[in-house]
Amino acid sequence: MVKSISKTPITREVAAQIAGDAFCGAALLDVAECTEGWFNAVHLVTVADGRQAILKVAPPPDVTVLRYERDIMAAEVEVMRLVSDHTDVPIARVLWHDTSCTRVPSELFLMEVLPGQLLSGVRAGLSTEQQQGIDTQVASMLRQINALTRVGFGLAAPSAPVFDRWSAAFMHMVDDVLTDGEAAGVTLPVPPELIRAVVSDAADLLDEVTQAQLVHWDLWDGNVLVDPGSLQVTGLIDFERALWGDPVMELQFRSAAADPAFGDAYGSRPMDAPGAHRRRLLYDLYLFVVMSVEVAYRHYPTDDMERYARHHLDRTLRALDLLP
Repeated sequence: MVKSISKTPITREVAAQIAGDAFCGAALLDVAECTEGWFNAVHLVTVADGRQAILKVAPPPDVTVLRYERDIMAAEVEVMRLVSDHTDVPIARVLWHDTSCTRVPSELFLMEVLPGQLLSGVRAGLSTEQQQGIDTQVASMLRQINALTRVGFGLAAPSAPVFDRWSAAFMHMVDDVLTDGEAAGVTLPVPPELIRAVVSDAADLLDEVTQAQLVHWDLWDGNVLVDPGSLQVTGLIDFERALWGDPVMELQFRSAAADPAFGDAYGSRPMDAPGAHRRRLLYDLYLFVVMSVEVAYRHYPTDDMERYARHHLDRTLRALDLLP
């Protein structure tokens, strides 16, 4: 179980009230916490007639979240509906979205339950060929997501600013997380101003990205559902950190991109573009700064996440020649 102060506690009584609201007065049969997530509280809700839904609740209003995490539940609902309407990627339908804060002082929504198990719990028992088969399925789904475009770069949250240039949007994202770190007293391996300068100096490189494409950004094995028998991908989840930017930000372009089969399924090889590897390093820098800063806000019970983030942040800084 991942414990974090960002998870809003949900009692059985409150779950029953929410289920009644969402299912036209249906009585609650059972509620069980889904413990794998790191940010929102997630529960499996079952009502008396057997219908089930996943209940997702935003953090309590008195818990400080990172700037990029503001309004991200609204972002997730909006992006899920967009992907559902314009692709055949298997994702859950949003069943009910409540912003009234009537039952709990936080935004929440219910979505359908998808079949399958998390790939993070299945991959270790699979052969290389089986893993590749799943990864190529994910690649073809990722291609559809990344093919969605809009005018303007930035985070997917409705309240987030929209930028004409990718460099400006990415600089804003980097500056926000560094400001969060400074506010929480987080000490990074290099001064925040050096990181800001490196990103600012890369503006021309970043602006080689001229079309804002939808980026999931959090599509790791813990957000992929598979049928353990057929090894078919049954769902992609957690679109809350989606943004409009450069598909090279996707986690798969840190790992699976070197696999020709992945590139064939994706339909192109973004990492072959001039400057893509340097941009990918900048995105790694952002990712591991985010992970290093968030531990100061979440109060995780162990330092596992911090040690992981710091290790990879140091490696990225060396790759960018910012550390010896």
